[in-house]
Amino acid sequence: MSWARAGEPIVEARGITIRTLFDQRSFHVEPYQRAYAWERAQVDRLIEDLSGAFLAQWDPRDGDADVDRYDTYFLGSIIVYTKDDKVYLADGQQRVITLLLLLLQLYVLIEGRDDARDQEAVLRLLIRGDHRFGPTFAVRIDTYRACFDALLQHEPFSTDGVRPEVKRAWHASQHIVEALRGELGDELQGEAILPFIRWILNRVSVVELDADSPRRGNAMFIAVNDRGKRLAPLDLLKEFILDDAPGDLEKLDTQWQTMIATLEAIDKDAPLDYVRAVLRAQYFDVDPTEESTWARHETPHEWLSTHKKTIWPTARKGAQVRLFTELLEPMHQPYADLLRARTVYTPRLEAVWCNALNGLTRQFDLTMAAVRPEDSPPTFLRKARTVANFVDLFVVTRGISDDSYSQSELDSVVDGLLPGVRESRTEEGLRDLLGSEAATWKPDFAALTELRYRESRNRPFVVYLLARLTAWLENGVGKGDPTPLLLAEPERKRPQEVEHLFTKRSGAYQTADPAGSPFQRVRALIGALVLLDGSDNASLGGGLLRDKTGAYRAANWLAASLDPASYQRGNTRFRDFIEEQGLTDMFRAYQDGEPIENLIRERGLLYRAIAQRIWAPQILGLNAPRTEPAAQAPERAGPDRRRSKVTLLNLLRAGLLRADSALIGRRQRIQHRATLLENGKIRIASGEQHAAPTRAAVEATGARSANGWTFWRIETSGETLGAVRDRFRPPG
Repeated sequence: MSWARAGEPIVEARGITIRTLFDQRSFHVEPYQRAYAWERAQVDRLIEDLSGAFLAQWDPRDGDADVDRYDTYFLGSIIVYTKDDKVYLADGQQRVITLLLLLLQLYVLIEGRDDARDQEAVLRLLIRGDHRFGPTFAVRIDTYRACFDALLQHEPFSTDGVRPEVKRAWHASQHIVEALRGELGDELQGEAILPFIRWILNRVSVVELDADSPRRGNAMFIAVNDRGKRLAPLDLLKEFILDDAPGDLEKLDTQWQTMIATLEAIDKDAPLDYVRAVLRAQYFDVDPTEESTWARHETPHEWLSTHKKTIWPTARKGAQVRLFTELLEPMHQPYADLLRARTVYTPRLEAVWCNALNGLTRQFDLTMAAVRPEDSPPTFLRKARTVANFVDLFVVTRGISDDSYSQSELDSVVDGLLPGVRESRTEEGLRDLLGSEAATWKPDFAALTELRYRESRNRPFVVYLLARLTAWLENGVGKGDPTPLLLAEPERKRPQEVEHLFTKRSGAYQTADPAGSPFQRVRALIGALVLLDGSDNASLGGGLLRDKTGAYRAANWLAASLDPASYQRGNTRFRDFIEEQGLTDMFRAYQDGEPIENLIRERGLLYRAIAQRIWAPQILGLNAPRTEPAAQAPERAGPDRRRSKVTLLNLLRAGLLRADSALIGRRQRIQHRATLLENGKIRIASGEQHAAPTRAAVEATGARSANGWTFWRIETSGETLGAVRDRFRPPG
């Protein structure tokens, strides 16, 4: 039998690095394809996986050749085809767009660094893709171009009126920066960033499948995505668990499918996340040599199979299936209620919604360790609420101290608490344990008055903090809880924005001490900020505070409290509530002409007092410890990150550095001076103190990133701090 036409070529596949993926190529997408849909959870998971794989191998002393020998990381497959001499994506659009956003943000982070010119040039070429036809991007979709342009030029971008997929892409780019800061910490701006970029480009790979034609590209997309690939780990887990079931398999299968359907109706990834949370809560200590990330393994059945004899030493028939009948099945419905509370602001579980907003995609590990199948629904709710409030307090105390509150930081805390939480038998025991831990976090919020707003660094946290303070007062005067309204991202409306009380024009206000802190730093302190509706904020422009307080009255009571009219007769609910809270003497109106430092300092103290009432242990359901907490919490075993092994305090105690040593650093021919203090911090010219050399360098120079260990030199010897660190040998 003969064929009238030649057969299609066999599908070709090749493994390529991220550098090759974007090298002189631009990807097109057919109009009918699904738009960009990734949310924070997917973005955070990608960044956590990439940074975790990198940090597990990175040593600050490694050179480029060493980085090029690091283990690879596989990102999965994409499907492409060619039409009219253009490359189209049939599958992988979400991943490719997110990778482009990652390259854009990495480019912004190193732009202008003297030691990053080569990497900067490479990134710019990859971002631009196939630019034979003028300036373009590696993902050539017109609707995203303005967003990509704003990121490349490091300019603001308004999401007003833009398509939902463009808004999601913009938010994803912001989540990428937040996740990177959480994972890499200060080293995001320091010496880790360049090796990290090199590793991303040269050691992270995808498999590219060439479909050759649009028709076969669509067929391959269906084949890859509609044949149970996503549920494969759960199917394998079910087979493993039910393998020794002595009872009615049909009934068990029905119960399993009901559980999966219930969770998947809320979130397509929820079933696997639920299994991981339960396994980690119950079996975290089965193999103490493993890192805590094991519970996020894509194939939990393999882990259970490996440790089968440890988990079920008696090997009696039916032992495995009890994992389902006694844990997974009875607890999945309460877990589903927690999942719903992540997206729907739910009374008594408000903190669950807040934690999800703050990027904590895995906040239920402690909850699943604390609850038990026999717990009544009210008991489950109270335990879940206590844990959620505890996590929210973690975010707030870390954010106020300008420390990272990322998922990896929370995981380190959870690692140390899991044993005690799992063994706590009562609600009171849980409150005791979490209360003792929280007492080590400086919950008096002493650092709040010095918190400074830096839009590119801590905007999400400052907005969150101001929203919670604002909502507390609104709720107290009887206007209800507006927290979700203050923090939600409306589709066709400007979100809430940070309002500076004082305009940028430094000469417009009297200062108590002209020789004190620079005006711009003073006006950025938390006490000089309120939260306003975005449209209202824009309409006020750069007006003077005396002319704005009247408009504040229509916004919210925290802003309105600056206006004298708020203290007049008729506002009895406001006056009664602040008297009830013992804050009457801390609230006052702005007096035109007064030194602005006075008002900012007093407002900072007011905000601190409100925070102490919102996050008071007894309000959160946490029991204060019966004895004074130690001055410093004991260090817990966490991921072995070499970057954090050596601190300036280590070098001082080892005698390699001397307190009060003068440090100098140069950037673009400008010399910056600082002093190394006996507490292991660097005091820069502004008077601020920073424990991390990189943070000190960034704040001193105003640059977006710098390698603090090579930037700072000891004035007397000319040796860099990094060179001194290389001579350090830990005791023992």
